[in-house]
Amino acid sequence: MARSKYSKYNSGHVSDALAEVFKRGGMKRALKRAESVLLWPQVAGYEVARFTEAKTLQDGILYVEVSDSETSMHLMLQRQRFLDVYKVKFGVKDIREIRFRVGRPKVRQDDEKAETTPVHIDPLLLSKFARTLGELPDTLSQPAMQVAKAMLIDRERKRAAGWKPCPICDALSEQEDLCDTCQRYAQDVKVQRASRSLAVDPAFLTPFLSEDERNVAIFTAKQYLQAKLSELLPHVLADPTYKHELASIARCYVAHALGKAVNEVGEEDLDILDSRVARALGRWK
Repeated sequence: MARSKYSKYNSGHVSDALAEVFKRGGMKRALKRAESVLLWPQVAGYEVARFTEAKTLQDGILYVEVSDSETSMHLMLQRQRFLDVYKVKFGVKDIREIRFRVGRPKVRQDDEKAETTPVHIDPLLLSKFARTLGELPDTLSQPAMQVAKAMLIDRERKRAAGWKPCPICDALSEQEDLCDTCQRYAQDVKVQRASRSLAVDPAFLTPFLSEDERNVAIFTAKQYLQAKLSELLPHVLADPTYKHELASIARCYVAHALGKAVNEVGEEDLDILDSRVARALGRWK
């Protein structure tokens, strides 16, 4: 029998369908967390799922709430089996540990109020997402729609509360700068080293970095290059011999901004630079 074009989803890879909609919305990490939580009942089995609830995936750790400490201890002894099911059966490799904790956190009054506050969700986005599910069975499509809707509701509530999108991954954060995850990547030594190499060679390969880590390294490299342009500009105006150095840095910056190799950056591409830098390089808008 011919396999359906959606047959790969039947094994539980909900993130493959979800990512089609959200991959350009900075929500890849949220998708991975959602998939891990969605799959828990199938990983644990019906009996265990009745008295446990997967809550969230953070930094590779899946947190599962259970009814009592005895159950927690019993399941801890089986956690390697659960990890193997995630990896072998469902292909989920983002979970490195499972921790079981007793009880469910109490909902604060502020949270209860937030839960009852109407939130507008873009119906076109949900409609587009529903179409990507295609021939998924109800056992997967219905939970996937619920998770997608919950993710969008949570995002809109945070946005309404003043949370700002991270300039790298677009995840909403209470702080003005990078989100916590991108901040942690930015402080990683290997990411910092890659950033320095990318600043001078935008095509520098980083097989030792994940996609998210590389994005942070590129962002950091662009920040460095932008700072160097601002620092060098007064020197160029005072001494034209610095123009070559300014042009070199500018081309690296533009290469990152446009996703090109340095040798592919044309003169017209320099127009995206700050007007003062562009004029110093002989570009007049």
